[in-house]
Amino acid sequence: MKWIDWVGHYKNILSVELCNQIIDHKFNYVKSTYSTHKGLSPNKKRVEMDEMWIRKDDIFYNDLKDAVSEVAKKYTVKMKSFLDRDFVVQKTTDFRLNKYDVGGFMSRHCDNIHHSHGQTYGYPQASVLLFLNDNFKGGEFLVSEEQPTIKTGEALIFPSNFMFPHEVKKITQGTRWSIVSWLM
Repeated sequence: MKWIDWVGHYKNILSVELCNQIIDHKFNYVKSTYSTHKGLSPNKKRVEMDEMWIRKDDIFYNDLKDAVSEVAKKYTVKMKSFLDRDFVVQKTTDFRLNKYDVGGFMSRHCDNIHHSHGQTYGYPQASVLLFLNDNFKGGEFLVSEEQPTIKTGEALIFPSNFMFPHEVKKITQGTRWSIVSWLM
């Protein structure tokens, strides 16, 4: 099994209509920060984006929960064919909506996080990204040096560990929208 086989790429996870409804909704965004267990990172700026969290009982929560569940089910089938065992999800985090305007980016990092995104149940085993649009320039998503071509409504899932560093390149035109959740 090659490392790229551990990345799942699924089409038609969210409808274009739902993606547009989420983008058009008037959420209250805040500037994202890159934090460590000791607080904000003292290093150079590692992220430039606005974010907001969609939590239980919020608008779109159930739609996103269903989408992430669908991704997890598809990934379970894929992993079972390689591993002869199930990929089991016991918990998911809430959903972080990421808004990258021109100049926005997220530096290369790994998602081996603990208690920084509201999870109360261990380390995440997989990261799920839902892509809400593709009408922007720049903003390429790289995972372990690969650059998958992503379209509106698609999803990526990959292990949340050191072998899958990822980043979002600088946006040069338009606004890039995505949602992330972590599976435990």
